[in-house]
Amino acid sequence: MMTRIFLNIFTAVVLLTVTATTVPAEESQYKGFPRGNALISVRELKRLIDANTPQLVILAAENNVEYRLGHIPGSYQVDRPAIEAPPETQNGVSGNIIDADSFTKLARILGINRDSIVVVYDSKYDATRLWWAFTYYGKGNVRVLDGGVKAWRDAGNPVDLLSPEAAKPGTFTATISRPSLRVDTPDILKLKNSSKAQLWDNRDRKEYCGEELKKGATRAGHIPWGIHSDWAQFKKKGNQAEWLTAAEVKSVLEKQGYDVAKEQYFFCQSGVRSTQAIFALYLSGWPLEKLHNYDSSWIGWSRDQSLPIEVGCQSGIAQISTGDRTKN
Repeated sequence: MMTRIFLNIFTAVVLLTVTATTVPAEESQYKGFPRGNALISVRELKRLIDANTPQLVILAAENNVEYRLGHIPGSYQVDRPAIEAPPETQNGVSGNIIDADSFTKLARILGINRDSIVVVYDSKYDATRLWWAFTYYGKGNVRVLDGGVKAWRDAGNPVDLLSPEAAKPGTFTATISRPSLRVDTPDILKLKNSSKAQLWDNRDRKEYCGEELKKGATRAGHIPWGIHSDWAQFKKKGNQAEWLTAAEVKSVLEKQGYDVAKEQYFFCQSGVRSTQAIFALYLSGWPLEKLHNYDSSWIGWSRDQSLPIEVGCQSGIAQISTGDRTKN
């Protein structure tokens, strides 16, 4: 009798151990990435939802139209303006990240605690901006849903049209724990003749060449020592929220000449699409302390008439080009 009880207990422990370890292991090398657990699959998210995981907080990095057309059940909307600092506090530059106190208030309204499992998703590219912001402010265990809401729908999962009830206030306190993740204009100026760093322009080709000027910027063109590297190259065609595999990302990085030995700086229009490249390198195992987002980006650079710009596509275009695939 005692032997049978012991065996039953032993079996239960083994099953619990297997359940606890194999599921995270599935995601830890997701798509072959050394840091694959920064992504989360639709299947894994569905499992967490079905298990009523108390630590789970789902955030939709979408605008009002995208969110109202159907969002993952229980997800809270965090549109881009919610994390943007007022321009008057940023020398007139729009799009910079809000300060720590404001981010703390937002996170607590969303019900986020230190031990929360935060899953962020989008329809294009805003989820990585949220991931970057949480990482900058010291919140770990933030995962990006691979494929976004499109992949969720394609798997036959339901969506909600109405917002969930307000969350129980969280306790997370934002502190700048990764200061090097965010840089500004003086840091970019220092790169002009640097052999120890690379500056990547993650806008689309028309923006880089000066053929298109987006809202907020005052001059068209590019930073003379910036290299064009379209944000969309790290995503699957047909679903701008679905990531390439590790091998495919590695091929892109090699063809464009990304050098792991150098500091890596990124910018776009307002520091959003640039976080796509940062996230791709982070997934690939690159040191986080070497990845820097120019938060003011082209909006900030173009507004300062004393800063140099170049117009045209004669130099600095990456070897792989996806063309104009974004309008934001």
